Order: sequence, then C-alpha cells, then structure tokens
Amino acid sequence: MPISKGEPWGVELDAAPTDTVTCADDAALAAAVWSARNKATPGVGGSAPLFRIEDGDTLRTIGGPGSGRLALSMDVCQVMLGNRPDPIPMVAHVIARRRWWRGDAAAVMNAAWLGEWYLGPKAHPNDGLVDVTSGSLGVRDRFEAKRRAPAGGHLPHPNLRVERRSEWSHTFESPLEVFIDGVSHGRHPAISVLVHADAFTLVN
Repeated sequence: MPISKGEPWGVELDAAPTDTVTCADDAALAAAVWSARNKATPGVGGSAPLFRIEDGDTLRTIGGPGSGRLALSMDVCQVMLGNRPDPIPMVAHVIARRRWWRGDAAAVMNAAWLGEWYLGPKAHPNDGLVDVTSGSLGVRDRFEAKRRAPAGGHLPHPNLRVERRSEWSHTFESPLEVFIDGVSHGRHPAISVLVHADAFTLVN
C-alpha cells in the first residue's frame, strides 16, 4: 500500500542482500524496473527482484546512501509523449520546458529533487501520486524562482498551478522538450503520466 502521512516507511532487513539489481541513476533504475515488470508472468511464483541505486534524485530524496538493509516500497510512473505509441518509465521526474524555462513549462515530480532544486517539496516516491507544477513565468519571476528553488521557496506563486495526482495529462500550446529522469526525449505537444503504486522494492 502507498505510504500515508505519519506512517513509518520501509522494512529493516536482517542483512544487506547480495542479489540486488544495481542501477547507476534514475533513468537506469526506471528502465530496469519496467523491464522486470514486463517480464513478470501472472500466476507464476517467484520473488520480484530487489533494486539498488547509486546516484540521482531518487537517492537524494530518500536521504542518500544508507546501510543497505532498508527495503523501501517504491512507485514507478508510465509516461506517454504525444502520439508516440510506447510508454516510457519514470521514477524521479518529467520536465517539459523550453530553453531557460521560457513560456509554458511543467515539472512532474515523483522525487522531491531535480539536481539542486527542491521542485517537489511535498513529493514522496511511494504515495501513489506525482506533484505537478505547471504554468508560465516572466523573466523577473523566473530569475527569482531559480534563486528560491534550492529551498523549495518558489512555491506558492500566482502564475503556477500545483496539483497532486495519480494520473495527469496536458497539451501545450506548442511542443516542448521533454526530459524524463534527466534524459531528453525530444519535443512533444502533449504528455500524460500514470502512477503505478508499490511497483518495486528499493534497498538502501
């Protein structure tokens, strides 16, 4: 079950497992989790793999490297881009923007962090929701938001809409470049995101 506010998160293991699937970063983790889900056969026994991540915004969100004995249930998200037929997995964030964040933009956060920016102050990677901030800022407001973003102080703002959703879709006035877990997937006019709760276990 996705975590609820105030509930403890994670299960302490007796020993650090040695058979984890180790992933370098957010994009690698999302791809490995998605591949494992697609290979799973309904009705067939066997334990699901455990995952570990070495770097990235998911790791920062959960507090950095731990003892290696804490098992955390995690969400994975399914992203659809425009008319592209195949979903793309995401564990940390989807960012749709132009250069310098001019005009329309959207930040869909499953993790709390985008590099040094605290763009999802309420985001949690196992609450079954993504935190979405969308809108458009002028030059002065973009400069101020950049200054405040490392502490999450860019919100609230009258020109930014904030939502917490289990699924979210949006069509932009013109195509924006879309970054999923830090990787560019080209320019697209629309995106949709669907959260799959409790999709995998991360060991930290």
